[in-house]
Amino acid sequence: MHSIPAVITLTTDFGLTDPYVGQLKGALLKGCRTATIVDLTHAIPPWDVAAAAITVRTSYVFFPSGTVHLAVVDPQVGSRRPILAAAGDEHLFVGPDNGILSLLIKDGRIEVLHRLTNPVFFSSPVSCTFHGRDIMAPLAAYLAGGGSLADIGPAVAPRDVIMISEPSVSRQGHRLHGQVRHIDHFGNIRTNIPCCSSSVDLCTFVGLEIGGCWLPHLVRTYSEVAPGGLLVLVDSSGYLEIAANQANAALQLGSTIGDEVIVHFSP
Repeated sequence: MHSIPAVITLTTDFGLTDPYVGQLKGALLKGCRTATIVDLTHAIPPWDVAAAAITVRTSYVFFPSGTVHLAVVDPQVGSRRPILAAAGDEHLFVGPDNGILSLLIKDGRIEVLHRLTNPVFFSSPVSCTFHGRDIMAPLAAYLAGGGSLADIGPAVAPRDVIMISEPSVSRQGHRLHGQVRHIDHFGNIRTNIPCCSSSVDLCTFVGLEIGGCWLPHLVRTYSEVAPGGLLVLVDSSGYLEIAANQANAALQLGSTIGDEVIVHFSP
C-alpha cells in the first residue's frame, strides 16, 4: 500500500511566521527520514476545524495511494480529546477527534478507524500545547513507514467519534439555497453547492444571488468575462464558485463565510 519514499501531507492553522511548521516537519523526519513532506496548507483560519475537514476531503485524491494526511487544527489541544488514525480509499489520515475526519466518514471514504492509546507513540516529554508535534507527527511517521493501524490502539466505530455538521443545501422550487464556505487567497468564493449533485442542472442556470447582487454569467474559465468582471463557474474541486477575472470577488461583494447564496434555474 505504501509508496517509497513515503508521502505525508500537512494541513494546519499554524501560519508561516512561527517555528511550528518546521518543528512538525522535524518530528516527522525523526520518525521517517525518507518521507516526502508536502505542505497542503498552513493557512487554515485559526481553530476552523470545518475548513480543515473540507481541505482534506477535497485534496487527498490528488496524492498517490499510501499517502499519510496529517491534519492539525486542534482547539482542544492538551485536553482529553482522543487522537485518531484512519485508512480508506488507499490513503491514511491522522488528526484529533474533533470532526476533522468527519467529512471523509460521511462520504464513506473511511474503512478503518482507530483511537490512539499506545504510549509508544507519545514523545517524551509531551507538550500540553503541541500534540501535533509530540504525538500526531510520530504517529503519522510510523504509518508512513508502513506501520499498522492495529498497533496504535483499539478500533472505533464512526458513530463514536465527533462529527461536524455541514450547512445544508436546500431546493425551493426553481431556487437552490446554499452558503459561502471558503474564500481563497485570490478572493474567489467557494460555495457548499456541489455541481455533481442531482439538484444542480447547470444547463438551466439563470443566475446567482449573493449579498443583494445578481450574477448572470456562468462560464467555464475566468477569462470569459472582462477583467474585474464577476462570474460564476465550477471550481477545481467541483463546487460552484463566485469569482472575478483578475480581481477579488469577496472584496467586491463584501462576502464572508456563511453568507447565503441562491442559485436560480429556469423551469
